[in-house]
Amino acid sequence: MPPVEPDVNPSVSDTPPPTTAASKPAKPSLVARFKTLMLEYGPLAVAVNFAILGLVVVGFYAAIQFGFEPSSTGQKAGSWAAAYAASQVVKPLRFAAVFVLTPLIARIPPVARFIERNKHKWSM
Repeated sequence: MPPVEPDVNPSVSDTPPPTTAASKPAKPSLVARFKTLMLEYGPLAVAVNFAILGLVVVGFYAAIQFGFEPSSTGQKAGSWAAAYAASQVVKPLRFAAVFVLTPLIARIPPVARFIERNKHKWSM
């Protein structure tokens, strides 16, 4: 009697087809999240961004003065220019910090009152 081999390609799949109804909603784009942040917090988000930028630039300037030598900046660039160039490298981390810190700062009672009182000025 010859051996019987099983069908290698079954016609019916054992796994159910994927359902699209159970998938999560799409995450908003970074631009949409930034617009929402600006509409909700307005000048607070701008102030937080510039405060973090200032701290980063001063931090890089101090690091350069204490002996750190960034390899990406030119030899003739001054310390402040080198610090600014180095701060541009960490821009994605800075924006992430703005997205995280702005809502936390907005919970401080005087800041929350300022936002509520003046929200109509920057909301559309």
